[in-house]
Amino acid sequence: MTDLSVANAAKPDASGPTTSRATGLPPVTALLDTAVTALSGKRRDGQVRMASAVANAIDTGQHLAVQAGTGTGKSLAYLVPAIRHAVESGDTVVVSTATIALQRQLVERDLPRLSKALKGALGREPTFAILKGRGNYLCLNKIHAGTVEEPDTELFDAFELSRTGREVTRLREWVSDTDTGDRDDLSPGVTDRSWRQVSVTSRECLGASNCSYAEDCFAERARRKSGQVDVVVTNHALLAIDAMSPANVLPDHHVVIVDEAHDLVDRITSVSTSDLSAASITVAARRCGKLIDEETVDALIGAGEQLGDML
Repeated sequence: MTDLSVANAAKPDASGPTTSRATGLPPVTALLDTAVTALSGKRRDGQVRMASAVANAIDTGQHLAVQAGTGTGKSLAYLVPAIRHAVESGDTVVVSTATIALQRQLVERDLPRLSKALKGALGREPTFAILKGRGNYLCLNKIHAGTVEEPDTELFDAFELSRTGREVTRLREWVSDTDTGDRDDLSPGVTDRSWRQVSVTSRECLGASNCSYAEDCFAERARRKSGQVDVVVTNHALLAIDAMSPANVLPDHHVVIVDEAHDLVDRITSVSTSDLSAASITVAARRCGKLIDEETVDALIGAGEQLGDML
């Protein structure tokens, strides 16, 4: 079983529709039949009931929770009414998932096939995009401004340092080849340690207004694109950040569909909490060694050791 919920009236749109409106569209059940036929599938009563329920929730502004069993075809059951609403209203619909696997399935398989299948019935091909947290994209400022961190030689052996160096060099070269800067588009991938050398968290980011690379920033480009499509696929962590942030992280939207909703609470809890350990203090102190005096570094390391003793 997988839980899914639909919510309305999240982050009201103050700027108007993002795409052109359409009228006289076929009902959701007819669109679902069109999609199922195009995808060589079979009509399933549970899928039809779910699609109708999702469409009704969107149209009436009601909250809806759906628990669908395996084989229901839940992705189509919520994507079809979501796409219809987006095309009809001109508003972006946000779909949030818990796992990268489902996120990629939606963007790389389900939505491309569904958009082509519904193009004729809707009068145009629906558009979609994926939006991830800032740490999933290359940071041009960190790469070009010479702020790449040097690994602590006391923490890693020579082999690991050499591997990290090679991977960081490859990442620097990849900047000129990639259109997205998205870590998932890099093949083969790199270690987390290497990726941290060329990326930043939302807290570390200078912000678009303060960064000379803002116009070309991969994360900012992804966000601009997300405001121009019918369906944006994101994750629960970014959905939580958007809800807690005074500034909009996601594009303006009226409808949110939360797939894998049973994981939502844990993901929100993870985003809204921070961990502090003796090891993290020690690492931070050593990284600051070039910026602060030795006495302060020793004091920080000592504080970390005391915290470790207390824990």
